[in-house]
Amino acid sequence: MRNSLIETMTDRLQKGLDTAKHLGASATKIGFYHQEKTDCQFEAGRLKDTGGRESISYSVEVLVGNKKGNTSGNRLEDFNAMIERAVTLAKVGGSVAHFDAYPAPSEAATVKTHSNKTLALSREKMIEACQQIADELKTYNPDLFIDCSASRTESESLLLTTGGVSHPAKRTHWRLGASVQLTADTDMLFAGHSRGWRDLTAFYDPGVIAEKIITDLRRAETIVPPPSGKVKAHIPPETLPRLLWPLFMGTNGRNVAKGDSPLAGRLEERVLSSSLTITDDPHQDYATGARSLDDNGVPTMKQTLFDKGILKCFLYDLDSAGLAGATPTGNNGSNPHSPKITPGKRPSGELLAEIDDGLYIRDLIGFGQSNIINGDFSGNLGLGYRVRDGEIVGRVKNTMIAGNLYEILKHNVLVSSDTDYQGRYPHMTVEGMSVVSDR
Repeated sequence: MRNSLIETMTDRLQKGLDTAKHLGASATKIGFYHQEKTDCQFEAGRLKDTGGRESISYSVEVLVGNKKGNTSGNRLEDFNAMIERAVTLAKVGGSVAHFDAYPAPSEAATVKTHSNKTLALSREKMIEACQQIADELKTYNPDLFIDCSASRTESESLLLTTGGVSHPAKRTHWRLGASVQLTADTDMLFAGHSRGWRDLTAFYDPGVIAEKIITDLRRAETIVPPPSGKVKAHIPPETLPRLLWPLFMGTNGRNVAKGDSPLAGRLEERVLSSSLTITDDPHQDYATGARSLDDNGVPTMKQTLFDKGILKCFLYDLDSAGLAGATPTGNNGSNPHSPKITPGKRPSGELLAEIDDGLYIRDLIGFGQSNIINGDFSGNLGLGYRVRDGEIVGRVKNTMIAGNLYEILKHNVLVSSDTDYQGRYPHMTVEGMSVVSDR
């Protein structure tokens, strides 16, 4: 970074640990984060803003007895006051801590998260990429309202704990994306696509961004009535992460320990289709979720959540592990860092071709309006298409989907061999999706 603060902050954070101990804390962790960002934004197809920004932040967590006190801030001049406040909060009614110390340093994986190629991505190149996307979209339809954006960030972080962890890290990241709106009378159509990665590779492709959006718009040129009842649904990689989130609520160790997860007590039981193997891999170089330690200094690890449908493990941070009497898995908030679905053996085109009458779910609005932790869901299609005889025949409007995710993913799930650009999510075809429409 142009002005690294790690060396200065290492001494300052160490003094912070000493201050907290002097004030009565039995254990303390302090995290520091520093970011430099360069970006550009297009509005209505034209450059609106470009600039550079620098930000810092820090967080403090202390234990006093069996209570936690947490504070955070972005003014270094308030740092000592925030430590005092954290200790005071713990003493006068902080949340219950289910651990009594931060872990000692232990061996952790080496994961690549910083790229000089990403740092070489100039503001001019980002503007050029956004302009290319806007021009290609305008060529398709000059009536589109087009927003584009691109960014490049470099960050450094530092974690110090009274367990002895002193962990500096450097990361880079880029993001490129666009969204469009098309209004005709009372009909409003929205579409968009974006990409991001830590290393500057062929993933950075403005042509693909424009192509993905134009494909969605072409498929939406014809409006057709939706199917009704329980139907087959094809879910592309862009939609799948949101639809699968109830599964990760189920493997969340805190939800398990509290008895809220429907998966509690079901380890080694088949709960999903045998076609589904889902892992968490925080060690994939340059992935957005890549990291070697979690926020408590616990080493991260590759884990299999579901092996051919069989539930294999739950995820725990330090506190939820103490609550459950389990071993921490190095997962912040007991959530996966970088979930991945093992691909199937057939391309997505073949899976789509086998749908006689169903839906292609491209985007959801308000997903999760039911008892989501139990797998119950409902939501409106922000963008969806009808599939007939294996072909997408047009866009459906005013359509809602509902069901129970565990029931839907238990039977006849097909997973494609092709995935998103990161290799994490394939296409998926499921059965039994309930469809309701006011048409």
